[in-house]
Amino acid sequence: LWLQNLLHQELRRNIISSSAMVLLLAPLSLIALIGKTFAPRATVQLINWLRDSFDLKVNTEAMITTSEPEQEATIEMPRLGFTDEEQADRAENFLRTIGLVDGFSRLPVMMGHGSGSQNNPHLTAYDCGACSGRHGGPNARVFAAIANRPEIRALLKQRNIVIPDDTWFLGAEHNTCDEVISWYDTDGIPENLHKAFAALQQDMWVAIRGSAHERCRRLASAPKNPGHEQALRHVVGRSMDFSQARPELGHATNATAFIGRRSLSRGAFFDRRAFLISYDPTLDADGLILEKILLAAGPVGAGINLEYYFSTIDNDAYGCGSKITHNIAGMFGVMEGASSDLRTGLPKQMIEIHEAMRLLVVVEAKTEVLTQIYGRQPELQELIGNGWLLLAAIDPDNGDIKLFEPGEGFVSWDKALTELPVVDKSSDWYQGHEGPLPFALIKQVQHG
Repeated sequence: LWLQNLLHQELRRNIISSSAMVLLLAPLSLIALIGKTFAPRATVQLINWLRDSFDLKVNTEAMITTSEPEQEATIEMPRLGFTDEEQADRAENFLRTIGLVDGFSRLPVMMGHGSGSQNNPHLTAYDCGACSGRHGGPNARVFAAIANRPEIRALLKQRNIVIPDDTWFLGAEHNTCDEVISWYDTDGIPENLHKAFAALQQDMWVAIRGSAHERCRRLASAPKNPGHEQALRHVVGRSMDFSQARPELGHATNATAFIGRRSLSRGAFFDRRAFLISYDPTLDADGLILEKILLAAGPVGAGINLEYYFSTIDNDAYGCGSKITHNIAGMFGVMEGASSDLRTGLPKQMIEIHEAMRLLVVVEAKTEVLTQIYGRQPELQELIGNGWLLLAAIDPDNGDIKLFEPGEGFVSWDKALTELPVVDKSSDWYQGHEGPLPFALIKQVQHG
């Protein structure tokens, strides 16, 4: 405890001990630097083991309920936590937005995402765009904690959303660089769901190995045609490599977003180019839920897509050049060398495989509903009317496709439909290919 207090507290406020500690730790820092350069995986694993041995983990709980419900929250004086009504409002809004109002599984997983790598001044560019370049795990943890409270479930029941007693929400975060999944508050899982959680973890283990395998084909330094275990070892190694300029490829190659039911895209191989946004048009006759989705996903999707678009078409002007020559300036930006302006946009290493194109947003909805939403939302008029987003509609009743033309409205899509190839599994389609691939269909396994 004395040593922990010295390292965590005393060094921050004592000029003598802090200066002495810098000198004492210099040789160890040099050893760590050499290790990260020549043996990155072993060095990072050793550092993590030492940190975990010294900085012991403490079980924590998300404190989501305010202790001062009568206090009015303001910008100047924010209130910690939410009232029960506020929690129920947020839970209901989220569940209705994604169309999850019945048919709950026993272990619904709310999974955020983030990225972790070594020596990467552009780390937030790999994180969650909807979280302002931060990790999404805390949001998932908070929602799961809210949805598991009996008081909130009782309020949701009054609003015609009945969550079964044997349903338990789990919060998690997926590290998109090394494929690690971090689970939150697993000690609270009811005993009767332990076996289900163990089975879920096994399924996720299969999924992350498959994801690593699929990612490797676009990484130039990855082994060619690796096995799943070899692919996972490779992406983990990239996240630990001090000299790796391309720890992962982020949202590179993003091209489209689907807003609709999972049946719209299930079984399709989109080559990691599509955002999938859950929405059920049968629960939203007036389009109010869709309007909220478009106002949220539209600017976020356009922001991500256009960030890659402009950084790709002219990386010197709209991007920030190569990572290799970047120096961190003031912990708020990067500059090239020692005497350049601050550089904005994405680095060259993030956009090398990206094809510059505007995001095509495909919505499962009636064109009449979309036209009304477009007519009353200036923000969408700016994005779609000026061509920064391309909009298409799929009729939920008959599957007719229409494209939105600024100044004209929706017009029928009259291109000839082509039959997609069908494969047993996705690796049959992408194995041995390094460049972009056309879409394909994957045979669906019939259960039961």
